[in-house]
Formats: sequence, structure tokens, C-alpha cells
Amino acid sequence: MKRLAILCIIVSIFSIGCSKDPFGNILQPKPQKQQQLTRAELHREAATLKKVVAENPANASAQYTYGRILLALDEPRQALPHLKKASALTRNNIDYLLWLGVAYGGSGRLPEEQDSYLKVLQLDSKHIQALVYLGNSYLKSKKYEPSLNCYQRALALQPDNDQALYNRAIIYQRLQRKSAERQAWKLYLQAHPSGTLAIKAVERLNRLDDFSYRNHHLGRRVVTLPAMSYAPSTAVLTRSDRANLDTIGSIVVNMKSDPLDIIVYRKNDGNLARDRAIRIKRYLEKEFPTLALGGRIRISWFNVSEKRTFSGHRATIDDSTVFFLSQSPAKSPKLKNRGKKKR
Repeated sequence: MKRLAILCIIVSIFSIGCSKDPFGNILQPKPQKQQQLTRAELHREAATLKKVVAENPANASAQYTYGRILLALDEPRQALPHLKKASALTRNNIDYLLWLGVAYGGSGRLPEEQDSYLKVLQLDSKHIQALVYLGNSYLKSKKYEPSLNCYQRALALQPDNDQALYNRAIIYQRLQRKSAERQAWKLYLQAHPSGTLAIKAVERLNRLDDFSYRNHHLGRRVVTLPAMSYAPSTAVLTRSDRANLDTIGSIVVNMKSDPLDIIVYRKNDGNLARDRAIRIKRYLEKEFPTLALGGRIRISWFNVSEKRTFSGHRATIDDSTVFFLSQSPAKSPKLKNRGKKKR
């Protein structure tokens, strides 16, 4: 029994990751192995617990722990009967009901999944995981308004919840509520400004012709940053601009000697575009002196709009600044030769 108690503690701290829904890039719960346990170790613990529940099927704690380990092994259908048994043996146990719902969801049984989360919320109306997971299940069922309600309730309790923020934006997209979708992506990016999902959020935002955030390709890395803002109609760098440049400089300075290209577009004002490009170059070379060596920074400016395609959507941006670093000249983006200058 001591061993079982230890297992319960281990399972209780399993991390929750995220996975893509096959039809829409939504975030949803997916149990993953805890860092201290390898997959082989999980299999060994599962074998031990299988014997425990066979000998004592009325042991709710053992049934629950075994179910959680099976979930961590990505075996929700095998986990389901054990979590059902645990919930039946110990009624109104929030943890048992929550993970029973996860097992139902992983088995494709969405109505039962939703029922499990609703039971949790009857016991605790402010249970954030249950609210988010119920929202995810409703979203998979295309019940958009109930899903949105769950996410709004969860965000009222935890404003930076990543699943609720991201999936809320997905709902607005599917409902074609573009203004709400724009705001939702921005709120997601304010709370979670980096990572794969931030890159996707920016792509979706740019497809809505909102360029308040941009993805910049620095070698193999894609860096998400707020758009360069400058003081109005000047080349003066704002605090946000300097933070952007500090991020870019700290990445590039640790890379090989490939040049960093900086391209500034300003429709009908090539002089301002030039001044901004020069200001950025000087700032980076001052803050990161090694970038001043060997022509590491190349600047270009245009007195026309930037023309880009974002996920199939063609866009025209009158005022923009782009950073990129290619690991070989063959991979460098092609630029139209319209008033380009270099220094």
C-alpha cells in the first residue's frame, strides 16, 4: 500500500500537454509522461497495478492510479473501465470524474466526456480544468456558443489560460466574427508571445490584415515579435522597438557569421524608411558590438508598400520592418529591386 500511495503522488503531478484537433488546430488535454518516468517505467508500474486491481477490484485508488498511468501511455480506451470503476466506488470525487472525462474524450465518446465535466462543475463551479476541457469537447462537437461560454468563465478565473485563449480565437474564426477574432489572437499573443502556437496565431492575425505582430525568420528559428512601432512619423525607437531589437540581437549574435538583413518599407517616404533602417543598424551594433564586424548587418529600404502572402492571403503593408537571416544565400528571400539601398 505504501508503494501505491507513492504512485498516486507521482501520477497526480503528470503534466498536461496539448495536441491538435484533426479538424481545427484546437488545444486539448493530452496526458504525457512525467519527466522522472520513462515509458518503460510507466509500463512497469502499469504491470504492477494491473495485478493490484485484479486482486482487489474494489480498491478505488488503485483503479484510478492505473487509469491515469494508462492515459499517460496514450491508452484511453484501456484506461476508461478503471476510471469508471474508481468513480463508481467513490462518488463525487472531482479528480476521478475529471480524468474519467479525459478518458471518454480520448476514446471519442464526446457526450459522456461532457457529462463527466458537467458533474465536476456541479461540485465546483470554478474548476478551471473542467471548464476548459468541457469547452474543448464542445468545440470538437461544433457547439460553439456553449464552448465559448466555458472559455469565458475559465478566463475570468485565469486570464492567461493558454487553451481558453487560443481556442476562443478559433471559435471566433469559425463564427466569422473577424473583429472579435483579431482581439482574441492579440490577447493570446500578449499572454503567450513565443512558441509554435504563437507563430500560428500571428499567421492567423496577419491573414486578417492585422500586422501588429510579425514572424521573423532567423535561420531555422521563427521569432514572433510585436511590429516595430517607432514614435509617430519618425525614426525614433520606442521601448517596444528596443525590446524587439534586444531579442533579435541576442539571437543573431550567437549564430554563425551569416548576415542579418533588415528591410524597412514606408510608402511614399523613402527618406524615413532609410532613417529607420540606419537607426536600427546603429542600435544593434552599439548593443551587440560583434554585429558591427564583417558586415553582419545589411540594411535595405523602400519607398513602396511591402507585399507579402500569409497562408495564401496576399497583403499590402504600407509601413513595415522585416528581419531575416538565411543560413545560405540560396535560401534568402528574393526582393524586388525598387529603390533598394544597402549599407
